Amino acid sequence: MAGSAQICPPAPLQTYVEAVFKAIGADDEIAGVVAAHLIRANLSGHDSHGVIRVPQYVGEADRGALRPAARPTLVRETEVAAVVDAHRGFGHFSTAFALDWALARARRGGMAAVAVRHSMHIGRLGEYTERAAAGGLIAVVTVGAAGPGLGSVVPFGGQARFLSTNPWSVGVPGRDRSMVFDGATSMVAEGKVRVARAKGTLLPPGCIVDRNGVPSRNPEDFYGGGSLLPLGGEEAGHKGFGLALASALIGGLAMIDDPNPTLPGARAQGEGSVGGQAGGVFLAAIDPAAFGDAERYRGMVGDTLGAAKRVPPAPGRDEVLLPGEPETITRRQRAGGIAVPETTWQELSALAERFHVPLPEHRPAP
Repeated sequence: MAGSAQICPPAPLQTYVEAVFKAIGADDEIAGVVAAHLIRANLSGHDSHGVIRVPQYVGEADRGALRPAARPTLVRETEVAAVVDAHRGFGHFSTAFALDWALARARRGGMAAVAVRHSMHIGRLGEYTERAAAGGLIAVVTVGAAGPGLGSVVPFGGQARFLSTNPWSVGVPGRDRSMVFDGATSMVAEGKVRVARAKGTLLPPGCIVDRNGVPSRNPEDFYGGGSLLPLGGEEAGHKGFGLALASALIGGLAMIDDPNPTLPGARAQGEGSVGGQAGGVFLAAIDPAAFGDAERYRGMVGDTLGAAKRVPPAPGRDEVLLPGEPETITRRQRAGGIAVPETTWQELSALAERFHVPLPEHRPAP
């Protein structure tokens, strides 16, 4: 039916995504890791980081910006710190590689950190901190970029784009539940605008301005030269601006000794110069056992989270939801199928025809 979303079971949809990524050059392992990440994002309720990204990645590969077969390499390491070069491969794979290194070193030495350069889009940050927390470790992950003409976010008080959405995620393990925060430093992530555009819906007030700096709710105004506003909007946008700058500058640790210090989508402003640009992926892992009894710590976390759940809900709310809890609820709700908007379905169908990949099992949304 025209205009209808399609419902796809997760497993066949993941198989389709893997096949497309292999068709553009990724090997079995890379395609599997990235496809699983995207499907997990859809299942978690973050459609902005799910299969809606497949056409984007194919387009980036077509332009030579994304190198699907590229594998990350360690270019510098100490006992507790490392720099990884993603070589413009899938950021989901290179960030998972960096996380594995950090988790192993944190278990050995108490904490560890990695900066990743030349990374493409890394997907949903909560995926990485969730995995760390499930293994009993604390993790902090951010990816950011800042500089003239970069990204899609204006600095607080400014008119021109200068920042990417520069999200932060923190995962903390508890006894029977974990706290997993994941959020952009803009009012909404660019992917949320992408989803609204695909669905033909308006954005909440205060999220974007059009090319003339006039507030708008129409996603088309953003793609017509508009910008995202920093978290906090017109009154408190200095908070989002500060967090976004911190993300880019800390991520810039990856650029210190980079022989080719450019960011995705940016041009170097002269030999050996990045022209006021900074950014990269940064993640840190911490083992609570380095500070004392890890089980006692998880108990304290669990008790605190339980106390937060017992706070009386505000009018119109059923309960207080902890960071990470909406994702858990949505996974249960979507286990039987993921809704793909009609616009995205048409794009996936075109890719299936182009690469001779069968479309996944599907049915019209009710």
